[in-house]
Order: sequence, then C-alpha cells, then structure tokens
Amino acid sequence: MPFVVRMLGDRMYGLWILVGTFVGYYGLVDLGLSSAVNRFMAKAAGAGDHDECNRVYNTALRLYTGLGLVVLVLTLVCAALAPLFCKTAEDASLLRKLILILGINFAFDFPSRVYNGVLSAHLHFELLAIIDLLSLVLRTGLIVAALLAGYKVIGLGWAVLISGIPAKLLPVYFAYRNHPFLSIASRYWRRDVAKLFFSYSVYTFIAQVADLLRIQLDGPVVAAFVGLAAVTHYKVAGTLAQYYLTLMAAVTGAFGAVFSRQEGARDYEGMKKTFFFTSKITFCIASFIGFGLIAWGKPFISRWMGPRYLDAYPCLVVLVVGWLCGLSQTASVGLLFGTSQHKFFALFNSIEGVANLLLSLLLVRWYGIVGVALGTMIPMVITKLLIQPVYLSRVTNIDYFQYVRKMGRSLVVIAGSLVIPLVLSLRFATPDYKALLAVGLLSMISYGLALWLFEFSPSETRILVRAISPRLGSSLLSPEQE
Repeated sequence: MPFVVRMLGDRMYGLWILVGTFVGYYGLVDLGLSSAVNRFMAKAAGAGDHDECNRVYNTALRLYTGLGLVVLVLTLVCAALAPLFCKTAEDASLLRKLILILGINFAFDFPSRVYNGVLSAHLHFELLAIIDLLSLVLRTGLIVAALLAGYKVIGLGWAVLISGIPAKLLPVYFAYRNHPFLSIASRYWRRDVAKLFFSYSVYTFIAQVADLLRIQLDGPVVAAFVGLAAVTHYKVAGTLAQYYLTLMAAVTGAFGAVFSRQEGARDYEGMKKTFFFTSKITFCIASFIGFGLIAWGKPFISRWMGPRYLDAYPCLVVLVVGWLCGLSQTASVGLLFGTSQHKFFALFNSIEGVANLLLSLLLVRWYGIVGVALGTMIPMVITKLLIQPVYLSRVTNIDYFQYVRKMGRSLVVIAGSLVIPLVLSLRFATPDYKALLAVGLLSMISYGLALWLFEFSPSETRILVRAISPRLGSSLLSPEQE
C-alpha cells in the first residue's frame, strides 16, 4: 500500500478505492446465493448423498451463470454512463476503462463461486488457501511491475484481472479431481432446489446489504464530507481492520460448513460441543489480534505509511473495538447460517447497518474521519453484545446463561494473559519492523502459554495441535478421542 500510494498519489489512490468500492456493489447481485450453496452442499455431503450434491451443484451453476451475465450487462451500462460522473473527458475515459476491467473480472468470478462452494462444503480449505496465496503473489508482482512501467491506475486494474484467472480456473480442477461424482446434467437441475436456495439466501442478501452500509459506504461518506485525499488516510485504518476481518474469516471460515455437516448427520450434541469450543477459539484469537492492532498500530502506521498518516490511528482503535465485539461472536454466526436460523440475524444486522450510516453522516460533521469510525463501532457493540447472544439462545439449544458464563470466564483469562504483552508493548514497541516483530513474537508466546495453562483443557489442546499438525495431533490423541 505505501508503494502504491507513493506511485499514484493520495487523489488517484482515493479514486481507485472509490471505483473498487463501486464495483464491489456488484456483489449484491449474488443475492446471498453463495451462503445457500455452501450450506446445502455441506448438508448433503454430511449425509453422504451424492445425488443431492449434484442437484445443488447443477442448480447453482445455472443460476450463477445467469448472474454473471447480469453483471456483464450492468458493467456495460455503467461504463456508458461514466461521462455523467466526470468533469473532463480524460477522467471519463479513465473511469470507463476501470469499470470495464473490474466489472468483467467480477462477472467471470460468479460461476467459479459454485466450485468454491463445493470445496468449502467438503472442507478443502487448504486448497482454497493455496489458490488465494497464488493469486495474491501474482497480483502483487503484477501491481509492482505495472506501476514501475508507468501504467498508473489502469495498470492496477489489469493486475487484478489477470491475477484473478487462477482463482477462477483452479477451483474447477480441484472440485472434479477430488469429487469425481460431480457431473453436469440437465436432469439434476431442480426448480425446487432453486426455490430452497432463494428462501435461504434472501436473508443472507439482507445481511449483505447491511454489511455494505457498515463497511463499503465509509469511503464515500469521507469523500463527501472531508475530501478525496482523506479517503486514503481513512483507508489506512480500514485496511488494517480489513486484514483483521480477513484473518478471522480464514480462522472461522469452516464453522458454517461444519455445523451444516453435523446437522446433515443429525449430530446435534456434537453441534453444541463444537459451538462452545469454536466460540472459545474465536474469542481468544480475536482478542489477541485486536490487542495487537491497538498496542502496535501507532508505531506500525508511523513506520509503514509515514508520520503524516498517524491521524488514521484513532480510527483504527475505534474500528478494532467494534470489530472485536463482532468477531468474538463469529461462531454463533456460523451456527445460525449453518442451520438456517439466520432470519432475525439479517433483520438486526440491517438495523445496525442503517444506524451505522446515519451515525456516520452525523458524527463526520463534528469529528471528521474519527466520526465515521464511531458510526461503525457504536451500533456494532450494541447488536453483537446485547442482541445477538439472546437471539442465538432462543433459536438453538444453547443455554444463554451457560454461554455467558463460559464467555465471561474466557474474558477474565484473556485479560490476565494480555498483561505481559501489554508490558512488553509499552516498553519496547517502536516504529521499527524488527522491534515490532520481536514484541509480537514474544507477546504471542506469552499469551499462548497462558491460554494453554489456564483456558484450554488437555483434550482441547490435543485437538488444536491435531488441527495444526495432523501427525503430531494423532500421536497425542487416545483411541477414544480419535
């Protein structure tokens, strides 16, 4: 990011962010179907029903191909309307090219989502990780090459388009290689399956609109009330917060599929045990990452982007506080979506999104970019801590007070485990990558040891070790635990 900002300047980078945000709205064309495909494919896989897997696969592929065509049409329309949003012909040409490049990339992304759903439903997250890593390395290399060659913001667009090709083709290869029972046949197209998808996805779509209000509209609000250059400063905090979300999504991405598979196998007691265990894992990891962003965020921003971007640090602190409250509840979200109990969740998520937008519009006038961050944080804290746990207990077999007691105990242990990392941070965290790396590693070791001693039982520790290293974990597990 520092390299890209230096090459483009704050204004052009702000334009890139806004165009990316605008094209990101195309994600709403998904209509929440990705979660529906993952949910019902995982349920069929848990039941061992290959015919049902094929019905889900074929129905989803036909629907997503149609949605990809819709995105292509939208892209052409938006590109044709580009002059209406620009003052000069040069800006209009630039905007039109970016919309076409990013829109075409987005359109071809839709059919590949079916194959991502097949892989995640069968818990092949290692393959998805390899594909993402390959795309990341390719995209980074192409971005550097394009900017050094002088292609500016258009070069960024082409880098995104080209680097996305492996992410679209490799899931197809891996899906067929690992699941040869998959086949494309008209007999597997089922209207009733499509209706089932939409009866589930409509509430996911509502939740996605709420997420758009919570996350994607911050940039336009900052641009409208503070200025285009301020978008880049706010994006510094937003980028670190986004890394927080991305990392936690990687940690917890399997939860929904696991719950759906357990439901398909009618293992309801296993679902309850999985929920409490994954809640503990999520809370512990989210707390440490959130602590790190707050404790080391200021010196890191100073070293990473430069001292003149330190106005982003207060925004980062506010965003992290809000997202810590939200991410600590990730296991409950996975359980709700994994068992089709997400209707009311979509409703209060929408209320949170509207409140976010209204508060951001109000507070930005008084507090600038910090006000936008406060508009995100305040509704999130209220809904995630006060509303979501109560709803979870009402629609599942999870006892509310048992859940609160377990989370409360974890909170006490986590707070105690962060004492040494806090002391290390106050004493040694400076704007230097080596110092920050050393403090981070020592803090992680101290925190992990404290959790090992006081938070996780021996059997839970063995399960975690097995998840990280299957061979070592298997040697530590007894036959009964296997």
